[in-house]
Amino acid sequence: MIDFMIISFIIGFLRKGNLKGLSEIPLRRLEIIFASFIIRYMPLFLKGSLKEFASNHIIAISIISYTLLLCGLFSNWHIKPLRPVAIGVFLNFLVIVANGGKMPVSLWAVDAAGLQDYKADLFNPDYLYHTALTPSTRLAILGDIIPLPRPYPNPRVFSIGDLLMAAGVFILIQEAMLKKMSSSGKIKGR
Repeated sequence: MIDFMIISFIIGFLRKGNLKGLSEIPLRRLEIIFASFIIRYMPLFLKGSLKEFASNHIIAISIISYTLLLCGLFSNWHIKPLRPVAIGVFLNFLVIVANGGKMPVSLWAVDAAGLQDYKADLFNPDYLYHTALTPSTRLAILGDIIPLPRPYPNPRVFSIGDLLMAAGVFILIQEAMLKKMSSSGKIKGR
């Protein structure tokens, strides 16, 4: 998502937008959204037995973090560009929960994106957030199946949910940088 946010800002500036509108987005329940990210990504910084505990309980960590994130996003349903973000997060949540707390990743897409060095990690049970997509994967169509290869500077593999999230964030940033948002979340002209 960071890549798409940076691209959104660059395009916003090229379109003569400014950052002031971002501070005027009428976001609610930001504390829930931040808490979800802390819970989701804290295990990446754990060591030893704490990391092992997180690995053994990744399904619970995923459910708690995604539930908080969805609550935060649905409390912002009044902001139209956040609707595809919420739907994308929900789709990712479904496939992650259906597969034991990890996002399944297509090996074909990994190869197509030129990320062969990461394939071994997808078969490592201690790899926290991703796993290889196999014939037994549930809801495989919602997994990371879309490759983004070079010449993109940061090749990756992403999901339909990620695509919806990126589109929503892009639209939100563009509308905020180019126009004002009312307290109801509707966009007004300058």
